[in-house]
Amino acid sequence: MSYLVLARKWRPQNFDDLSGQGPIANIFKNAISQGRIAHAYLFSGPRGVGKTSTARILSKAMNCSEGPTPAPCGVCDSCSAIAEGSSVDVIEIDGASNNSVDDIRDLRERVKYAPSIGKYKLYIIDEAHMLSSSAFNALLKTLEEPPSHVIFVLATTALKKIPATILSRCQHMPFRRISSSLIRTRLQEIATKEDIPVSASALSLIARASEGSMRDALTILDQLSSFAHEVTEEHLKNLLGLADLEILSRAAKAIIEGNRQEILESIELLVDQGADLKIFAKELVQFFRDVLVASVVKNPELILDLSTEEMVTIQHMVSSTSEDQLTLMLSEIMKAETAVRNASSPRLALEMSLIRTSFMSNMKSIKDVIENIDKLSKIVTPPGDKISPKRNSTAVRSEKELPDAVETVRKTEAVRRYQQPLQEKKIEPVIETTQKDTSAERPESADDDISSVWEKVLKRIDPPLASKIAQADISLQGGELFMVLNGGQAVFEDAIRKNLTVLEKELSQEVGSPITIILQLLHKKKMRKKDLKNKISKKPVIQEALKLFEGRIIDIIPLDQSRKIKNGGDHV
Repeated sequence: MSYLVLARKWRPQNFDDLSGQGPIANIFKNAISQGRIAHAYLFSGPRGVGKTSTARILSKAMNCSEGPTPAPCGVCDSCSAIAEGSSVDVIEIDGASNNSVDDIRDLRERVKYAPSIGKYKLYIIDEAHMLSSSAFNALLKTLEEPPSHVIFVLATTALKKIPATILSRCQHMPFRRISSSLIRTRLQEIATKEDIPVSASALSLIARASEGSMRDALTILDQLSSFAHEVTEEHLKNLLGLADLEILSRAAKAIIEGNRQEILESIELLVDQGADLKIFAKELVQFFRDVLVASVVKNPELILDLSTEEMVTIQHMVSSTSEDQLTLMLSEIMKAETAVRNASSPRLALEMSLIRTSFMSNMKSIKDVIENIDKLSKIVTPPGDKISPKRNSTAVRSEKELPDAVETVRKTEAVRRYQQPLQEKKIEPVIETTQKDTSAERPESADDDISSVWEKVLKRIDPPLASKIAQADISLQGGELFMVLNGGQAVFEDAIRKNLTVLEKELSQEVGSPITIILQLLHKKKMRKKDLKNKISKKPVIQEALKLFEGRIIDIIPLDQSRKIKNGGDHV
């Protein structure tokens, strides 16, 4: 007697044997009990989840000598013939090889005849999506109004390829993937009955490798039983080319830390071990997904079907990264898995993809960027403010708390703010950089407190004129006060120039010494946003960023406008 593989030997024989398809089993049992069986069904779902097995169980239930019954006996002539595949009343058709119009016309002629032994004739069309458009059209009328003794069952793994006209004439039964826990339980039961020694860790790996397919899980177990007398996790990894947890965690850690040398060494080790890089890329996607879930969920052990060792490794990864970073990296690694699967050189595709992903290790989240901006805004003194020794000491303390990169930005920002671009005369900024008391060297004058003095002067001037003068930027150099009108503020020039004498008199009286006011205009040639956008998009840094994140430039905001935008709100 020839050997019968486990997938065929342990095929479900009744509705209660179906694993992971409880709702569908309940629908059929209740429908049979109530006499509400439809004339056509469409079974859809991934491979190996029980579509054809359910169709055969339905055939037994309808043609059993005790039926129709939701619990067929399995021993009568009809049930035995259906189980052996020799029943003349249950016709299984392969849609891939019988997909022409002539095949469907022949089927339409045969459905007219009554069943030979049982009460019903069942036509099971497997891979129904392979039928041609003409064949589907030829089947429409018969499928909608078949003879009372005929039941159609169409099974497919590609529901999207089934025409809507066919779908509307059938009761749709969506089969889902079987959970790893159910597969593991079923495998343990079968291994015990078949006397196959297999470790619990190996069963877990088989369940994960099967991807929700019971048939695939039984096929792998069948292979392993021939591969080794006692099936272990190591045997399974050698047979399927799976990567060790150590290599997975090593590669993931290198990506998160941006260690590109470690990435290349990990891939080199995989190649030396003869591992399948396509499977490794697929497992790496799953590993990063588990790390992301562990970083989001409070109790990940309730969701993730992982061993204690795997959970500890993943928790360690979570502590060294963030959700934003993991999300971006997972998106890139998913693209890498597709690239490796379709590449002519999988190793090269994997190396380049993982190295590109590792560059995200240096990226900061928006929250961190905003916090750094807030720190900078507290350190950098606004133009016109007096820099007192007390305030300077606070800035010095803050400098020590910030990294070198932020310190560089602070210095650049301070210089930019204090250097006023004038047309005729360059004004050298005067900044206190130490806490040294300079009162003995230079007496305190209006130059040290020009902002407060300027406000007092504006209060004594008529409000309409004062509002125009307030638009100007001021800076004091000795006995000269420079007033600069930027861009559109030039419309106030005539009104301010007519009152310069009065303004000088009020300012000199407040300061206590003669002050000359010099009014200047700062003309800025504004660039159109379209031209500015084209100019920005040509910069190599911008092009690299757009390519890396597959992004596009939506808007350009000049620096002088961006400073007026506060943190938070719609501008974040």
